[in-house]
Amino acid sequence: MLDSIIFSSNLFVLCVLLGLLYSLSLYFKQQETLNKKLFYVLTFLRFILITFLAFLILDPVIKSSTKIFEKPIIVILQDASQSVKENLNTELDSLSNGLYDVEIYKYHFSDKLYEGFNEKNNGIYTNYSNALNDIHDRFSNKNLSSIIMATDGLYNNGSNPLYSDILNTPIHTICLGDTNIIRDNRITDIKHNEIVFLGNDFMTEIYIESDKFKGNSLLLKVERRGALVFKKTINISGDKEFLKVPLELAASDIGVQSYKASISVFEGEKIISNNAYNFYVDVINSKYNILLLHDFSHPDIAAFVSVMDRNKDYDLEISKTDDFEGNFFDYNLVVLHSISEKNKDLITSLSTKNIPVLIFCKQNYSLYSALMPRMKFQNRSSNNEIFAAVNNDFNSFNISSKIKDMINSMPPLISSFGVYDVSPSLNLMLNQRVGSTFTDNPVCIFDNIEDKKVGFLIGEGWWRWKLKDYQLNNNNDNFNNLMNKITQYLLVKDDKSKFRLFYDKEFNQNNSILFEAEVYNDNYELDNNEEIKLTLTNTDKEEYVFLFDRIDDKYHLDVGNLEYGSYDLIAKIEKRGVTKKGSFLVKPVQIELLKTVADHQLLFNLSQQTGGQSFLVNNLNDLIQVVNNKEEKQIITSFEDTLKQVIDIEWILLILLLLISIEWFFRKYNGLI
Repeated sequence: MLDSIIFSSNLFVLCVLLGLLYSLSLYFKQQETLNKKLFYVLTFLRFILITFLAFLILDPVIKSSTKIFEKPIIVILQDASQSVKENLNTELDSLSNGLYDVEIYKYHFSDKLYEGFNEKNNGIYTNYSNALNDIHDRFSNKNLSSIIMATDGLYNNGSNPLYSDILNTPIHTICLGDTNIIRDNRITDIKHNEIVFLGNDFMTEIYIESDKFKGNSLLLKVERRGALVFKKTINISGDKEFLKVPLELAASDIGVQSYKASISVFEGEKIISNNAYNFYVDVINSKYNILLLHDFSHPDIAAFVSVMDRNKDYDLEISKTDDFEGNFFDYNLVVLHSISEKNKDLITSLSTKNIPVLIFCKQNYSLYSALMPRMKFQNRSSNNEIFAAVNNDFNSFNISSKIKDMINSMPPLISSFGVYDVSPSLNLMLNQRVGSTFTDNPVCIFDNIEDKKVGFLIGEGWWRWKLKDYQLNNNNDNFNNLMNKITQYLLVKDDKSKFRLFYDKEFNQNNSILFEAEVYNDNYELDNNEEIKLTLTNTDKEEYVFLFDRIDDKYHLDVGNLEYGSYDLIAKIEKRGVTKKGSFLVKPVQIELLKTVADHQLLFNLSQQTGGQSFLVNNLNDLIQVVNNKEEKQIITSFEDTLKQVIDIEWILLILLLLISIEWFFRKYNGLI
């Protein structure tokens, strides 16, 4: 529908005057030779043509408005997690067919949202908040009328759906599952050390819940690779029992050890899949010894120690410098903090030994010059506040986006102010930041001289970072990961081989398993001209063979998801005959099997809070009537404005051509050409 033509009215008057003057000047002199009628016709045609051409130069725009009718949108969500025993694929299709005058979108969800309905309930998590927030993002500013969600009310991942952002849309719930307490015995959790050392015994606690089996006896067994390592008979004294069984297991073999705990199955149990629980322990033969030397107590020391104590790979020893009488060569890393001038000889002695060092330098940089000779500093003043930012060129190890965000939001460190002279060969991880401007001055920097790594953390106040991280995230995971990555980088010896393989040691069952590889030629230049074959072998001796993809000058491989268990791997460059061996663990996710009683109260509260209603499976016809109610379905009418330049209209050019042709015909016919 045409609304108006947008142009400047003042300039249009000039276009008319231009057309009039041009046409009169062209034909006025010929007025005596032309009859009066022809004179007016030719003058009018030329006037229209010139006026129209001048008008087009003004770039006029046609504004049109279109009326749009947007039908109400109904989203149907199917819970496809393992805790749901019913599969309503067919019933939900029938439900959608019974709705009219609406647009219907079908999804299923477990850990996240997926297109369409699913024929199998195999999701290993239930995350309501992810699904609802995804719906909110997809249908924001659209005519979302209501959501229909078929689920059992049990979620084990994400936040409570009652706090979702989409609660301004009616949510109708279809209540699945059984709210009655059924007869069931189940292993709900097993607590154990993930890493133990060869030859040690490690404590394990097995948690068992029992419903309605009072007076019976359970047989608990623990097996490793099919061999029985523990068994115990447990008497059940009540209809509702919570049992904790502590036991000690021996770490007798190196590598990832697979254990299976199981309890006996009784007649009448409806669910037996939760009677077994698999867990894994990584048995290692050694760990890193770390020495922390200091002269004065400081909260930064406590923050660093708290991180090291949580890492099972590290054995940390703390000593005052004057009290230390040991041998540096007994340690894999030496950490220095608040060393005084009187112990400068210890720093000089340490600089001559090929042992990695991490330095927490508060103010006196010159004291550590023997350990960091390629960085000079001229002190101008003390107690200067500095902020940190990640150096984008740093690539010695990965720094996650969460850690980068944490660093950008951390309080300032306290350091000396002065002029730095940093060698370009040093590896700068954190820059000093002034406002939004990055400087070349370091906060965290590394050096590597003849395979000896030295890390330098400038300033004091790292303990504030730990507190701030907890304030922002209710945990210290980002701070802990940052300190662990710095420590691990200093501890790990550089791989000088020409074939390098990178992968994680542990994956969850639902994670994609990724590998990266690098191959170097004799000049230590990256070279991906040869194929790399990867062979994975599970505990049943089944083999899976993959070929790496060549991307840029490296190798990448995504093998997707694997069944839980431990896997041995062999990566081989066929032509060179070079191999890399290793192992990794895929941990099972059994959380969906722990809760067996549906939570219909949660679904009722969710529907009531959003203005929806709850229905049982046998009342789907009532749900169809509610959704088809006119009050629930409102068609939104809107107008969409579009702009189009007049010169882009095809018939405008035809009119101009017609005007020129008619004038030319009259002039030709009357001998004026």
